[in-house]
Amino acid sequence: MSYNPRWPHTLKAFKPALDEWGMPVTDEDGNPVLSELTFERVIMDDDDNPVFDDEVMQTQSVTELPWGYRTSTGGIKDSGEVFKADFKLSCPLILNAIAEGTKLALTDYTHTFEGIVKKVTSYNWGTNIWIDCPGNNVVPSAQ
Repeated sequence: MSYNPRWPHTLKAFKPALDEWGMPVTDEDGNPVLSELTFERVIMDDDDNPVFDDEVMQTQSVTELPWGYRTSTGGIKDSGEVFKADFKLSCPLILNAIAEGTKLALTDYTHTFEGIVKKVTSYNWGTNIWIDCPGNNVVPSAQ
């Protein structure tokens, strides 16, 4: 993934794992087991243009996506809806797999923390995500 100063951070998304009957998988304590989401991303060249092979756009599977801060707030009103969100994030991709309730692990310049998606809006340039960070839990960095 190439660096872009508008989206300098990375995120990973997690949803409850489901068994073969579509029921949530839980651990021995009854807590949901989370599975990491994988996304298909278009491969870009150094000039930020899509890479083609025989006129077919090339893609790769990724588990980390770029994001950038847009706002920090204690609450938000958007299009007549009122909901609590700590941050509004921006991603330069359309993210259909991320929905309300998705758990995110967000890494910025200094730490990794958890957030729960409160709202998602996709548009032609990418996706805005509003997240709530209960207790602003810091997640140990895997680096």
